[in-house]
Amino acid sequence: MIKGIQLHAWTAGPSMVEVAEVAARAFETIWVTDQMQSRGVSAVLGAIAARTGAGVGTAVTFPFGRNPLEQASTMATLAEFMPAGRQVSMGIGTGGGLVSALMDRSNPVGRVAELIGICRALWAGETVRLGDFPLTCKDLGLRDDARVSLDWVEDPAVRVIVAGAGPRILEMAGELADGVMCASNFPAHSLAAFRSGQFDAVSNLDRLESGRERSIRGEFTRIYGVNISVSADRAGAKAAARRQAALIVTQQPHENLQRVGFEQSDYAATREAVKAGDGVHAAAELLPQEIADQLIISGAPGDCIEALTELLEYAAGAGFTEAYVGAPVGPDPAEAVELLTSQVLPEVL
Repeated sequence: MIKGIQLHAWTAGPSMVEVAEVAARAFETIWVTDQMQSRGVSAVLGAIAARTGAGVGTAVTFPFGRNPLEQASTMATLAEFMPAGRQVSMGIGTGGGLVSALMDRSNPVGRVAELIGICRALWAGETVRLGDFPLTCKDLGLRDDARVSLDWVEDPAVRVIVAGAGPRILEMAGELADGVMCASNFPAHSLAAFRSGQFDAVSNLDRLESGRERSIRGEFTRIYGVNISVSADRAGAKAAARRQAALIVTQQPHENLQRVGFEQSDYAATREAVKAGDGVHAAAELLPQEIADQLIISGAPGDCIEALTELLEYAAGAGFTEAYVGAPVGPDPAEAVELLTSQVLPEVL
């Protein structure tokens, strides 16, 4: 079930490529996070694609502040590096807390849908009139009478995977995408949600099925991301988990967090720190470890095996057919990949 690994773009680019070379021996797809103020995901993915021959994907990018022509071109260019049997995945969502702190995310689901539409048309060799995508034109200041095309593109092997937990984006994913990505660090799709017995009620996956009923797309992949932080240094693994969890609690609506048992007082200081521009490291220091533990599996290898096994069983029962182990992976990605492939996954798979 586990086919991929997600690397965090807070690590130095050359180090990520080195880790990806090792990971490609065990995983089909190398996913890289796309965070504001982190390393550039397109540069890192290009290097990984060229060096490893693995499939690559964004997990996940977003439309705000991004030129859709550049996005379509980047994905199509990455596809040129893919060997037979591998593909590029454009994982896309509405952006997280760091995006919200910098720009207005008006009509987020509509913006994601328009970016998908523009990319698909360009990949099909069509000439796109930008005015047909009014939200994008307005947000980016593009001319509505402009026409764009990618004359060199020949139906690249790019699958569109939408990430999200809300009802509107999941319904849109079912209709327009080639798959959906649900990560365990989102409260509605977390281990806490499964254990509570409320997963069906809070996951919004019924809306995904509503979208599929209207879709003209064929094969549809349900991907589950297991966010994990593993290290021989248990404290270091826990700290990395807090950092990842801080990104989540700063972007999720209060009601989503409260539905799985969180109180606003648990994460208020973390949210305020990000909003004030204090940075992720500082914000993570203010997040209680028990909050992170409900969103990210973390610790030494032995700590992670039981929770990972339980979570994958839940995910399979909920209809997910593919999985990846995801960010932060560990405080030292190279060590984490070695521990995952040699000690953790052999006990799970």
